[in-house]
Amino acid sequence: MKRTVTDYWVEMSIREIWTQSHFAGIAYGHIDPKASIGTDLVFSSIHSFLSHAAMVSKMLLAKSEETNSKSIGDILGIPETSFIHNRKFRNHLEHYDERLKKWIKKAAMGRAIGTYNIGPKSMIGIPNMIFVSHYDPTNDTFTFVDEDFKLGELNNELIRIKALADEWVKKNEKGIF
Repeated sequence: MKRTVTDYWVEMSIREIWTQSHFAGIAYGHIDPKASIGTDLVFSSIHSFLSHAAMVSKMLLAKSEETNSKSIGDILGIPETSFIHNRKFRNHLEHYDERLKKWIKKAAMGRAIGTYNIGPKSMIGIPNMIFVSHYDPTNDTFTFVDEDFKLGELNNELIRIKALADEWVKKNEKGIF
């Protein structure tokens, strides 16, 4: 059977989902070890992790140019309700300038601002502090503009997605599809 352009596109998309999931896992694995070295490396790793996760989400939602085509997520059996598609933090990062202006107008004036801190929030001991960027390694929580995000939950979903992509590629290489 002759392969089509769409066949190649699907295969390359799934391979890229595997790669981006892999890179996300590497970044996630560097977060805690780097916490003892300094804040720059931790927050760089968190940003990298979230960026790779966002790329996986985008790739899963992609469809070929054919009419009524399935998304890559449909092909892999990953629903649009998957935790990978939680766009809140992806949008925060992509639209940081807009979010920051909105947040300052709403809540920041006259309050202490914590940014690029590592550790439990309670250890800081400043009442009514707003956390712009904070990582708590004791519960794997990244706080961004005073909203908490459990990084481990996203990492678990990426591990699952990577396994599904790997399984698909192996079956495809054996001609099962």
